Amino acid sequence: MKNINIGFDESHNNKLKIEETAFADFLEFLLDSNFKIGKIEAGVTYEKLSTYDVFIIGVPTESLIETDEITDLVKYVHDGGSLLILNDQGGDYENQNNLSELTKNFGITFNNDTLYDGRYFSIENSRPVIRDFKSHFITRDISSIIHSNGCTLSIDKSIEKDNIDVDYIAYSSKDTSWHEYFNGSDWVEEPVSELPVIAVGHYGSGKIVALANMSLFSSLHDSYGINAEDNFKLISNIVSWLLNKAESEETREMQPIYLTTPIDQDMFYWMKEQVGKKKWNNIGDVINFALRVLKIRMKREIEEEE
Repeated sequence: MKNINIGFDESHNNKLKIEETAFADFLEFLLDSNFKIGKIEAGVTYEKLSTYDVFIIGVPTESLIETDEITDLVKYVHDGGSLLILNDQGGDYENQNNLSELTKNFGITFNNDTLYDGRYFSIENSRPVIRDFKSHFITRDISSIIHSNGCTLSIDKSIEKDNIDVDYIAYSSKDTSWHEYFNGSDWVEEPVSELPVIAVGHYGSGKIVALANMSLFSSLHDSYGINAEDNFKLISNIVSWLLNKAESEETREMQPIYLTTPIDQDMFYWMKEQVGKKKWNNIGDVINFALRVLKIRMKREIEEEE
């Protein structure tokens, strides 16, 4: 099984720096999944991107993505790469980035706003509980997530073609949410209904996920971070969906399927112990071996019954 490489943008004064303790649980999840972690620090190029199966851009601040970088990122996705793009409260304007110049190629724009909810929130109304989802691989088994101090998205369906599609899969409440948005001169509050906060798309042979919130990945507080509500499960589903890209029978035979499923805690820690003892390379090898043994035994039982 080939190594899976996850890359992080650290060329644009990014808020999400994977080595920081604020993201320790996210890093642990990636390492436990046996992914190889890397980062791009001195400018994004197609050559650098090509080494990664998934590339994550986590909220550039006071830094713009250059035109050549945008061109290479779009080509990377078109040629089969997967891109996870995160922005935060206030969108491009408050974070002083130009992420929407990149994401508009995929039919997605980050709005210059902050989302609130007067009824469904975690401790503060700037931490809305998102309870409304469309059916999608990423939203499987998701009941609620915390969208803490995040912005919202706009979707442009007009870009859709045979090999391009875009949609939102999570959105704010219908009657109790509002946002504070920048209208070009002032910050203005207004009620809103069902504004998107997560978008997904296909572009050529690749995939895109846009998240209007970075706190999902934080380990700092259980009221809004990676351990709040179904936030961790959502992140796991996002990574799995971005990695599942088999387009042919030949590819399906060679490429594993990544999925998220509950495992009893005693079994999980037993598997980690076996990996730690070097009896197995990773948890996936343990599970696949157990499934092969189960398949052989069940096949024999069926043959004996016949």
